[in-house]
Amino acid sequence: MKYNIGLTFALLLTEVFTSAQTPCVNGMAGNYPCNQVDLLAYVPLSAIGSGNNTNDIWGWVSPASGKEYALIGCSNGTAFMDLSDPVAPIYLGILQTHTVNSLWRDVETFGNYCYIVSEADNHGLQVFDLTQLDNVTNPPLNFSETAHYNGFGHCHTLTIDPISGLLIASGTNTYSGGLHLVNISNPLVPTLAGGFAQDGYTHDCYAWTYDGPDNSVQGKQLVFACNEDELTVVDCTDPLDCFEVSHVSYENPGYIHQGWFSKNGRYFFVNDELDETALGENQEPYGTRTHLFDFLNVESLVYMGYYEGTSTAIDHNLYVKDQFIYESNYRSGVRILDAIKIQEEILSEVAFFDLYPLNDFAQYSGTWSNYPYLPSGINIATSMYDGIFILKPTFLYLEDNAITLCGEDQIYLTLNINSLLSFPLNVNISGLQSTVIEDITINAAGQYQIGLSNLSQLTQGTHNGTLLLTAESGESYELPVSIYSNSTSSPSLNAPFNNEILNVNNPSLAFNWSNVNGTTSYTIQVASDAAFNTIIDEQIVTSNSYTLSVNLPLGEYWWRVRSSSECGDGAWTQANLFSVEVVGVAEWSEAITRFYPNPVTDILFMEGNDFIDEVIVTDFLGRTVFNLIPKRQTKTLSLNLSELPVGVYVVRSGLSTFKIVKE
Repeated sequence: MKYNIGLTFALLLTEVFTSAQTPCVNGMAGNYPCNQVDLLAYVPLSAIGSGNNTNDIWGWVSPASGKEYALIGCSNGTAFMDLSDPVAPIYLGILQTHTVNSLWRDVETFGNYCYIVSEADNHGLQVFDLTQLDNVTNPPLNFSETAHYNGFGHCHTLTIDPISGLLIASGTNTYSGGLHLVNISNPLVPTLAGGFAQDGYTHDCYAWTYDGPDNSVQGKQLVFACNEDELTVVDCTDPLDCFEVSHVSYENPGYIHQGWFSKNGRYFFVNDELDETALGENQEPYGTRTHLFDFLNVESLVYMGYYEGTSTAIDHNLYVKDQFIYESNYRSGVRILDAIKIQEEILSEVAFFDLYPLNDFAQYSGTWSNYPYLPSGINIATSMYDGIFILKPTFLYLEDNAITLCGEDQIYLTLNINSLLSFPLNVNISGLQSTVIEDITINAAGQYQIGLSNLSQLTQGTHNGTLLLTAESGESYELPVSIYSNSTSSPSLNAPFNNEILNVNNPSLAFNWSNVNGTTSYTIQVASDAAFNTIIDEQIVTSNSYTLSVNLPLGEYWWRVRSSSECGDGAWTQANLFSVEVVGVAEWSEAITRFYPNPVTDILFMEGNDFIDEVIVTDFLGRTVFNLIPKRQTKTLSLNLSELPVGVYVVRSGLSTFKIVKE
């Protein structure tokens, strides 16, 4: 369904942030009404090259770097933002639209690729390799699409089943606007798999290789389609022979727009985009309604009723994370509902952030969509004519859910509950091997210290677990916990290896050693004695290699390394001995046929077969201490070295290199 929407005026922000953290205090975060949601950063539309408006938004985590990214649908393409520091996000660049600009764009990911559709004519399906975001060093860039599928022209939305690798495009110019199925199991070669046109236009859908509570359809590839006036379940296990399983509606639907399942797969939550405005004459407008369905039996769907909010704003995209529904409701902002009492047909609002504080009119401006699934716990949301908001819900969170152990057997997690949840809650931990948690029951909002013990049994590396807060109904709130068990271990020395002989003519000396996981820096020392009393060079580096910037004269040397981490400094490695000698060149050569006396007290005499052009004398540290260029051509030369301190020196002339002792 398309609307002829006149662009409402953009909200004029009295505070413009490109990097600013504003906590929610007494119901406000700066100029924005809020409840239990902080503003980490706001990035205006003009700062991300996003044309006239934003629309859909999605997220991606790089498996290589662990960085979190925002994928932002815009009128002129898809913008990408680095969220490594959510208080100071970095705009990386934009992938331009395949054809022309459009108000509508939809983006979703499959593995390391994102797929993009638009209502723009002949746009088709863009494919973009997200791994290149890790390599951006000079943003912003104009990216190029990695692949393209032209099996349809315009498209309203897409959804992807990550298990089957089936992409469903909805609202295209094919299959009567119904389901257009694309096989993306080979991500860069999308191919037509099939389609379903029997129920007409589909606005959006939820694709699922089913593993929910209905045993009769286990393993089937089901599509739950929002088809304007009804919900339709379509079996696409055979994409060439899709068929309707069931459908359901409710009295006076406005426009069944989009929906998402509860985490147990039984309940389906739907936003109706027109029920706030499509009323008869002289009727009061509805509040924003979220419609509830019981899908326990996929062949016999049950409408349960609706939750009605206090705002009259139009509801748009919603997503479910754990027991919470994150709704983007245009002019009333991101609303977070707790569905833990869904069996009693009860939803309750626990938090919100109003991206459009001017009013809550039922008009198409404000927040189009949001994405709550990034591991850091942040929520990213678009505001159509304003920009991007990076939010941090605080109604239920761990103050630090990424912890480094340095040999401790017990730690405490700080749990904050700032909203009325389904108390009492029992606390447990899963996924952390034999970790033991203190017995505790939570009966009210507040701050709690949750003790974890038996942690010394965790092997070195990262361990991901889940803190479970379980209600009497059996439903649970889930908070991710990541524990990195670390110990500052020593690296292994690679080069120069022990007792290695190095040529004094080498211009530099390269050291390298093994990398140690969890290390933040390394310290390398080079000394002229085994006890390291005389340090020639000491450096702190972040990589596992270092090149000495000065030449070493003839002699013996020792080197060692230690690693440092969040757990402190490790032990020094055993030292490697290496020597710097004349390799491949005798004490004298044919160029210099004779030098004497050695040891020398004052005058050193040199004789050669050829003319002597220059003589350089260097000290123990490779510094030039004497340099002579004869004023005339000569094959004999005398050097007055009386002013040099006692010691060992290296004399170079042409290809000849020899060492002398000054007495």
